[in-house]
Amino acid sequence: MVITDGDGIIMLVNDAFCRIAGSDGDETTGWPIEHFYLSRRTPSQLPVTADTASGLTHSWQQEVLCRRADGESLPVLMTVDALLDEHQQPRHFLHTFVQLTSANGGMLDDRHWIHIDPITGLPNWLLLRDRLSHALAQAERADTTLALLFIDIDRFKNLNDTIGHIEGDRLLGELAQRLQREVRNKDTLARLGSDQFVVLLEKDGTAESAQLVAERLQEALEPPFTSGDRYLLMTASIGIALYPTDAEDVESLLAAARSAMFIARKKGPGRLAFVDHRLTAQLKEKHRLESLLSEAVHMPNQHFELHYQPELDRHSLRCTGMEAVLHWRLPKRWQHPPGHYLDILARLGLGVRLNRWMIQTAIADHRRWHDTDSPLGRLPVSIQLCESHLAQDTFDHRPLDHFLRHQEVSAFDWLTLKVPAQGLGGDLDKATHLLKRLERLGIRLAVEGFGKDSVDLSWLSRLPFCKATIDAQLAGIHHDGRRLVEASCRMLNALDIEPVIVGIDNESVATNLEAVSARLVQGNLYGPAMTAEALTSWLEEHGPADA
Repeated sequence: MVITDGDGIIMLVNDAFCRIAGSDGDETTGWPIEHFYLSRRTPSQLPVTADTASGLTHSWQQEVLCRRADGESLPVLMTVDALLDEHQQPRHFLHTFVQLTSANGGMLDDRHWIHIDPITGLPNWLLLRDRLSHALAQAERADTTLALLFIDIDRFKNLNDTIGHIEGDRLLGELAQRLQREVRNKDTLARLGSDQFVVLLEKDGTAESAQLVAERLQEALEPPFTSGDRYLLMTASIGIALYPTDAEDVESLLAAARSAMFIARKKGPGRLAFVDHRLTAQLKEKHRLESLLSEAVHMPNQHFELHYQPELDRHSLRCTGMEAVLHWRLPKRWQHPPGHYLDILARLGLGVRLNRWMIQTAIADHRRWHDTDSPLGRLPVSIQLCESHLAQDTFDHRPLDHFLRHQEVSAFDWLTLKVPAQGLGGDLDKATHLLKRLERLGIRLAVEGFGKDSVDLSWLSRLPFCKATIDAQLAGIHHDGRRLVEASCRMLNALDIEPVIVGIDNESVATNLEAVSARLVQGNLYGPAMTAEALTSWLEEHGPADA
């Protein structure tokens, strides 16, 4: 049994329906009931929403094909009862499904096989067209997108002529199984005929998700197929069309995806292409960049180095500390400095790895400075954290304080960890416990980017923060921004949190903020991020450092 709301969206299912549909309750809840069956009438006369049920009897019955998650379709008897509100209008619907099987478990009716491809067991064009029509109607109603992937197996005709059509059909069945494993339960993989397949991606039908699915499908074909004592390699050309960007009806969307497939095939075997050529280039560049960033984070010593930017007392111009800043070892290979890519790294789940490398490198540098009696060893060092640390969403499930305890450091009183302000709006209890554990290690804590995101001041006052940075750009972005910066400084001072104005890169910004009640400043105007050797020389020119 299934209960839907007045729009036909599933609210509750029982275990029996999940067994028939081949999915669990979490996978079915929230989906339209129409996704799970195909009406045998053409067009369907079975109302499933309050609008389509208006004026009809409040109970009806029809034999339909239940769409299973594994791609098969089973004949079932569906009875729909409208549950009425106080005005005798349909508010919810109760759907009862009875599987039509014989006493020995065989199907009573084989007519549903007209919708199934007999070679692969996948939906055929008839069933795909019906599902695509339903998906387009749902996408239009919900103002969402969907994607259609047209798959053509490269040079399969030549292979089929070589090994024979019977063996070719067997390989198509194995190929279909590989593709099916890479498609979500709620999406549709269908065979159009010959060596052509189509994947319909519903709900999350964005260009990015379509590209990821297409790449998974191509990777699924990489292991060789076997035919007798021969190993056979197969690749696929994939064209991708998006609704509503490229087309808005069944035939046009399929034609657009097929056209993109031909473009992909011209580039060589195993390629993919979008209808919009610019989109293909953009996503290809995005994928290339993500691969390069992943390589850099997994081999940080080859790609990154730490520079240190001084923090100064604006009145005495003496150095009061320094911030560890990422730099490329080979900057000509990159269009932007590492800080530009931090959001991408966080989305890829690489922020924690990079943070840990920065901390370990800073620890090694500080130990060397201390052992050589360098003036840098008397300065506190700050490092900006990624949000994943606060949520304790790490790749190895190890909290930050556990990681730090294994670094063989006798004291952390020289280390300041800067917590992003946007990370203080999530699970406050979890973040509070972590921050207090860090404080017990002797680590100083600061808020990074105060004023850009909303922060609960009463909660902030109970946390062990000693500093907070305010970006000088706030003064230029907002109307009367200097007053906003000053108000932020006064609030922080009232909470015994020292404000630091950062990003002061030129004289005009410094002049604009000259009257702001913040003692500490940082920016390229006072001193850029430098190597440890350069910073040592810089300190000699700018007087002794304050510890």
